Amino acid sequence: MRILLKLFVESQNLGKAINALSEGGISGFYLKEYQGMSPDDWKGFLLAEEPEMAIKIVNELSQDTVVINSIVNIECLGKIKELVRKKLENERYTLVELPVLGMEVNSPE
Repeated sequence: MRILLKLFVESQNLGKAINALSEGGISGFYLKEYQGMSPDDWKGFLLAEEPEMAIKIVNELSQDTVVINSIVNIECLGKIKELVRKKLENERYTLVELPVLGMEVNSPE
């Protein structure tokens, strides 16, 4: 079985995260940069309903974050998780595992 592994890290920890995934045996990845906030960042705080004001506040309070996505064999998952824990033990991260029910790859030469 294959798993879509999604690793969310702060941008400054991207190198550590990719190294952990590579050492764990991933064959490729894609990433997406975004602005991220944890629940502690907005605890006790309500956003204005005006979209421009809400976007401004989120941009001011959020952190530069990256999600790294990779399809992995379930057999590699334990090793990958262990390496991520080790390499990012003092950093904030979130690891999500989603089952892949199907996949089609088209690679014309």
